[in-house]
Amino acid sequence: MHHYIVLLSDLSYQLGLIGIAEYEERLEIAYWLSTNGDGKPDPRTGQHEEPKRPRENDERRENGGAQGQGDSGSGNAPDEDPSDRWPRFLAFNKWMFTVGDRDCYPSVPHGHLHRKTNEWPKLNPYTGRVFADMHDEDASCRLTKAEMKVLWNDEDFVEHCRKQVLWYSDFAPDYAFPRARFGKLRFPKW
Repeated sequence: MHHYIVLLSDLSYQLGLIGIAEYEERLEIAYWLSTNGDGKPDPRTGQHEEPKRPRENDERRENGGAQGQGDSGSGNAPDEDPSDRWPRFLAFNKWMFTVGDRDCYPSVPHGHLHRKTNEWPKLNPYTGRVFADMHDEDASCRLTKAEMKVLWNDEDFVEHCRKQVLWYSDFAPDYAFPRARFGKLRFPKW
């Protein structure tokens, strides 16, 4: 499961979709997810932030799987237009991921709460962070370790992520930071 995060992060880094800081954070999260109770703290917890307590149903989700519990999987969100031409993935019955999403913040791909037309909040599936606005994380909504394991163990979700990363690299071949992998930023010429 964690190797999918590493693989897609490597691809995103090589394509210039993410910079070194995002790449390193994703690798740290992948390592944390690969450990089984060795006491490694959540790397997303800041210095002045209390560690998040696991939710009651985290163990059920981790042991039961995404599809078996109906918490994750492809399908339409309520009130979504079924004729929409872009493939979608609904995770935990609330996070809508869409191939063809032109927005790259906070990640490619990212989930929108309930439907793709909701601008905020957004979920970065690589880190489990939820953003209420640009650069404004809502730590109370952050995915737990168990939820991230369920999500990244879902082969349909991993395939959906791969498709969106490849679609985005074709959609924006001259992305504003294509040299991010070299630690340099190239701004567009105006």
